[in-house]
Amino acid sequence: MDKKVLFNDEILANPYPTYARLHEEGPLHYLDVGGKWAVWSVFSHAECSSIAKDPRCSAKRSQQMLLSLPLSRQKEFSELARMLGLWLIFMDPPEHTRLRKLLNKGFSPAAIEALRPQVEAIVDRMLKPFEQGSEIDLMRDFANPMPVRIILEMLGIPQELNDKFVRCSRAIAIFRGNPNRTVEEARAAQNALVELTNFFRETVADRRRNKGTDLISLLIDIEEEGEALTEEELYAQCIALLFAGHETTRNLIGNGMYTLLRRPEEAAELRHTPEMIRSAVEELLRYESPVQFTARVLKEDMEICGQPIRKGWTVLCMLGAANRDPKQFKDPDRLDLKRLNNQHLAFGAGAHFCIGAQLARLEGQVAIAQLVQRFPAMKLAGAQPEWASTFGFRGLTNLSVAL
Repeated sequence: MDKKVLFNDEILANPYPTYARLHEEGPLHYLDVGGKWAVWSVFSHAECSSIAKDPRCSAKRSQQMLLSLPLSRQKEFSELARMLGLWLIFMDPPEHTRLRKLLNKGFSPAAIEALRPQVEAIVDRMLKPFEQGSEIDLMRDFANPMPVRIILEMLGIPQELNDKFVRCSRAIAIFRGNPNRTVEEARAAQNALVELTNFFRETVADRRRNKGTDLISLLIDIEEEGEALTEEELYAQCIALLFAGHETTRNLIGNGMYTLLRRPEEAAELRHTPEMIRSAVEELLRYESPVQFTARVLKEDMEICGQPIRKGWTVLCMLGAANRDPKQFKDPDRLDLKRLNNQHLAFGAGAHFCIGAQLARLEGQVAIAQLVQRFPAMKLAGAQPEWASTFGFRGLTNLSVAL
């Protein structure tokens, strides 16, 4: 069985020519993961969507994340796997169904749309100090802190903790986003999860005494109404919301702005036609997906794209490739901010469709629209942008611009 190497520096810089070549070769490929193990990986849009909805494919994969570590060291990180296993995205029904139903109350379309003035005010406050003509690092000065600021406000947590949460979020992202994980990355992620769990343990105890209108208070109310949300699940969902609210949205804003800055005519069209912002954000999500792959573990022997795969194997759904599938999208490598019927998989599909998708969309719309409107002369400047070394989460470490 031929193994293909996908996770290398060339792919970090630009995965799309490789995706295009693999699409031509077929929908399923056997990928080498750092020389230690290999996984079946699905590239087609139809099959990725189908696997995400198939009850025979399990989202319980936190234990599998330890497989790239030396066998003798995996036990050290059983707590890491256990804590991640409490996150909604790593659960199967009926636990997933129960928890999702509870959390949906805080993430309904109406609840998120009601946040628009709040998000607009935060973005406005953050952009106000930036002066026309000055140079900034858009990732460091805006895209990194902005989503955390919003999720902290939703959780009712002081803004001074922004840096701590960005640091912890990055440690978890580096572990989760690399198929070829190291012991050092696992330790940093485990330490970050322990630190965040201890923080939320104290915060939840305090919030029980002084309830407000924030998301933590809502979760406590749900728990106290007799719905089964355990104390540990409560901490875990707070951490998961913080992580997801930061990591994917920072990448949406960074990737989106980088894409527009390299295509000034598209940015100008968006500036002159601001009502395009909703379809523009959907296209930017498709074109430079913040999440490049997700995984499922087979609960039974299955045939995928004609290939028999045994129970217990992990299958990667290559969302970034599915979003450039020529069978699904006309001219998939062309950015079209007015693209209609854009059924991208940037937020996944099925029961595990991202619960925070509406919030990410709202933040992306507000942030990108304001940046494009306020700084019409903005252009790339200074240091060449670099892509973070997290294959699963595609995002920039820096983005120097002249305003």
